[in-house]
Amino acid sequence: MHSFLNVKNQRAIYLLFAANSVSGFAQGITMIAIPWHFSNVLNLPSAFGNVNIIVTMISLFWGLYAGTLIDRHNRKHVFMLTSACAGLVLLSVALSGYFTEQLSALPVSIIFGATFFVYNIHYPNLFAFAQEITEPKDYGKIISWIEIQGQMTTAISMAVGAILYKGSVGGVISLFGFPVNVGFDLRPWELHEIFMLNAVTYFLALLLTWRIRYTPIEERAGESGTIFQRFKAGYDYLLQHPLMFLFGTASFFVFVTILVIGFYLAPIYINNHLGKGADVYASYEMYFALGSMMAGLAVRQVFRNINTVLAIIIMSLSVMVIYFICMLNISLAVFYLIGLIQGFCNAGTRVMRMTYLFHHIPNSIIGRTGGVFMTISVTLRLILLFTLSRTFFVTDDNVIYSFGILALFALSGAVLMMIYYKKLLAMPSRA
Repeated sequence: MHSFLNVKNQRAIYLLFAANSVSGFAQGITMIAIPWHFSNVLNLPSAFGNVNIIVTMISLFWGLYAGTLIDRHNRKHVFMLTSACAGLVLLSVALSGYFTEQLSALPVSIIFGATFFVYNIHYPNLFAFAQEITEPKDYGKIISWIEIQGQMTTAISMAVGAILYKGSVGGVISLFGFPVNVGFDLRPWELHEIFMLNAVTYFLALLLTWRIRYTPIEERAGESGTIFQRFKAGYDYLLQHPLMFLFGTASFFVFVTILVIGFYLAPIYINNHLGKGADVYASYEMYFALGSMMAGLAVRQVFRNINTVLAIIIMSLSVMVIYFICMLNISLAVFYLIGLIQGFCNAGTRVMRMTYLFHHIPNSIIGRTGGVFMTISVTLRLILLFTLSRTFFVTDDNVIYSFGILALFALSGAVLMMIYYKKLLAMPSRA
């Protein structure tokens, strides 16, 4: 990786990746445990849908504020503060779990909300920080490495999460859907123990981030003015560049569907349609992470003879097809293959999308434009969650119709980019 990094910032990027991996590892375990805990331990899938809606509504405003924080403050300090806050919340709930028989819906909802809010500022800040300390010629490479590192961490965390949350039966664990004999029994971890692990990793990430020293490649002045004025600057920028507004929104559609499935629909689909348990859920997430990691490694090579916009259109249409396939009676092998493709298209779209945005949006405003895009994403996700959390969709096998709706949603994003395809290609790059 050293061959393309600016010499002044090599160590900074290594530490940034290390901190991201440490916190992301336990965060992945936490986020696989919470949806399954609601749907299949507490038996409250609709309640979790309502929690998702409430958290998403709050994040609608949080996303806007987060964007202004990213552009106004030192991005290293933003990382440190979010890690500290998340660690303290997780630590508090984890400690309470040692004095109760089972964590109820309320404290688990608090952890879900806290993790969700951290996610909504962490990744926009990560990309803004990466752009700030990377040469323009290396944007595509650094984004790919962020995806590789992030998804490799996710794949490992899903594997560990499956083992921790389910344990083993007769010394056998499930890994990528295959039984593996480890020769000894593993006690399933309680949810509060998983939360405690996550809290510790946040504090470790805080220490790693504190050690980062860097020289900005692109200087930026701290933004002044009220929160509204700072947010409006990002909104005004996109109004002045309507094609950028359209691209940034339409290219987000695949990601919106991924979040709805990952944070809500997947455990319901596995339980109601496939009739399987937590080990299949964990294995699906592993294949998804593996596909994402493959995208980080190879997506730019796969589409080396195709422009960024067309690559995103192709992957959006691919997601549409696999969602329609999910409506059929499929085998586990097909389901895992779908997870692999879904992961590749999700991460591949993010790599291509962020590369395009890096080349067209100045670093001084990218946090706020990202906040606008995040707000639109949250609004769309809120509409989908409100619709798909109705009793009809979580009853019996009706969850398959949710995938039909998501397929049409992914198609609409691809159609928007196809309509303005030539104009998007003609957009002048700032680098």
